[in-house]
Amino acid sequence: MRFLLLPFSWIYTFVIACRNGLYNYEVCKTHHVKKSIGIGNLSMGGTGKTPLTVYLTQWLIEHKKNVFILSRGYKRTTKGEMEVKLQHESNEVGDEPLMYKKRFKENVRVLVSKNRWTGSQKARSEDSEAILLFDDIFQHRIVKVDFSIVTTPYNDLFVDDYILPLGRLREPKSNIKRANCILITRCPDGMTSNKKQEIENKLSPFQKPVFFSWIKYDKFTSLGTKIEVIQKILLVTGIADNKALRSYLERFYELEVLSYPDHYQYTQKDMEEIHQKFGNFANDKSIILTTEKDGVRMLKFDQYIKDRKWPLYVQTISIEVEDEKEFKSLIKNYVGEV
Repeated sequence: MRFLLLPFSWIYTFVIACRNGLYNYEVCKTHHVKKSIGIGNLSMGGTGKTPLTVYLTQWLIEHKKNVFILSRGYKRTTKGEMEVKLQHESNEVGDEPLMYKKRFKENVRVLVSKNRWTGSQKARSEDSEAILLFDDIFQHRIVKVDFSIVTTPYNDLFVDDYILPLGRLREPKSNIKRANCILITRCPDGMTSNKKQEIENKLSPFQKPVFFSWIKYDKFTSLGTKIEVIQKILLVTGIADNKALRSYLERFYELEVLSYPDHYQYTQKDMEEIHQKFGNFANDKSIILTTEKDGVRMLKFDQYIKDRKWPLYVQTISIEVEDEKEFKSLIKNYVGEV
């Protein structure tokens, strides 16, 4: 039955082609932002952009660079440009921007702005030498960054997908030409050289450098009552795809899962549902585990969590990039000294 969606994909493709044509032929103006890195994708949903943003931010901070992260602030209730502060709630600025601020604190400045060009102007007025990291920027054609990275998951490569609504692509695969490199995310441990070669062959027509990355699961971070020995976990997530995290945890723990939609804003009723689920599931070696993004969305229920002595933990993650020196060297060639 999917073939019935094909005409709608043609219409969508035509509209996107017209929009991109306006920028390609300079009918609509594109602004080049110097000392900038853009992170984006061709597909809808989670493709590993957030861990890459964290990875690049950490790298830049370690090299004593001032960093601004610019984000739309998806699903925030506020309007206009805002600088994210530690006291903000996720509904005010978006969960990812608040997560970046909570993780890096005074070492990074985070701006949310629907118009990334005006946001970048504000950042430049504050610090002319800072490196600007643009989150989810690939379709935001008003801005041209120095170096553009497109992320695509190992098990869901953009090259195997189709244009909306037939598939999940935001624009045609050929538009990858605007990127400087492709990062394959969520690669499995022990990926074979044959599988790696297969992916590189699939992407070779696009003539872009291809890099591979793996998720690293860090130690749990306690946000509530601490448990000495953990055997059972109630995993609570509101992210696009929790399959990789579930698969990892099932190797070590007895697992129950509560899944909510991506970027979900938790309510009092949800907290009560989690509390009841945990009560039915728990023993003295049980915890509630959530993601870093979900953790910042639960902050407004901090008193509720404390009153009920939840053993709430957060699973932070990071990534490793294969051929890391080459990857970073490529970025330096475009952005300048890092």
